[in-house]
Amino acid sequence: MTALQADPGPVGPAWSYGPGPDQIAELFGPDDGPLVVVVHGGYFRPGTDRTHARPQARALAAEGYRVVLAEYRRVPGSPDDTVEDLRALDAALAAVPGTALPGTAGHVTSGHGTSGHGTAAAWVGHSAGGALVLLRALTADLAPVPVLALAPVADLAVADRDHLGSDAVPDWIGGSPAEYPDRYARLDPQALLKSGSEPGASVTVLHGNRDTLVPVALTTDLPASPRLHARILEGAHHLDLIDPDSPHWPAVLAELHRLTDP
Repeated sequence: MTALQADPGPVGPAWSYGPGPDQIAELFGPDDGPLVVVVHGGYFRPGTDRTHARPQARALAAEGYRVVLAEYRRVPGSPDDTVEDLRALDAALAAVPGTALPGTAGHVTSGHGTSGHGTAAAWVGHSAGGALVLLRALTADLAPVPVLALAPVADLAVADRDHLGSDAVPDWIGGSPAEYPDRYARLDPQALLKSGSEPGASVTVLHGNRDTLVPVALTTDLPASPRLHARILEGAHHLDLIDPDSPHWPAVLAELHRLTDP
C-alpha cells in the first residue's frame, strides 16, 4: 500500500488567507523552514480538495520545508475565482504563522535556501495545480518565484479538444476556446508561452511517460523558454509524482532542492 492509498493522515494546522471557506491552507513543517506553496490537483473539480495531497505535504515538511498546502475555489464556469484566490494567497504569505519573510520582521534561512521578497521559496503544483503554478510563473505583475510543475495540465485548449478529465477544463473555464477565447488566452500556459510570456524565475516541469490522466505530450509540446526545463520520468504514472512511496519521488525532491538552493 502506498502513501496515497493509505489514510491521508491528520489535518495540518489551518491558516486562512481570506474570508471564504475555501480560502484556507494547512501548514506543515518547521516554522523556520523555507516556504513552499503546494497547489493540489483534481482537474479543477469542486469535489476534489487538498486531502489527497497531505502525504506529499508531510513528506516535503520532513525535508525541512515550511509547507503551505493551499485550498482554493473550484467553481465550474468561474475560473477567475481560482486565480483570485491564489493571488490572495500570494499576497498573504508574509503572514504565515511562524514564518518571517524578507521585507517583514525577519529573514528565513535554511539549508535549502531562502524565501524571496514577500513570497515563497517555490510553488509546487500537480495536475490542475501544475497548470496553476505555471500560470503563477507566467504572471508578469507578481514577484518572480521558482516553480515546480508536476504532470501539469499545461495546454488547456488540447485538454478541451481531447475531453481530458471528462471535459474538466471546459467545465472549469465555462466553455470551449471558441466560446471563451479571452479566458483561454489569459489562463492557458501553452497559449501564454506561445504569445511570448516568459517566467521570471526558474521553472521545472516533471511528467511521467506512463501518465494516462494527463498525457505527457502536454509537457513535451510546451514552447522552448530559457528558464523552463522539462524532464520526462520514464515509467512514472500520474500520481507517482506526489506519492512519497513512489520510486520517482526522489526525482521530485531533487528538483525542488535544486530550485530552492541559493
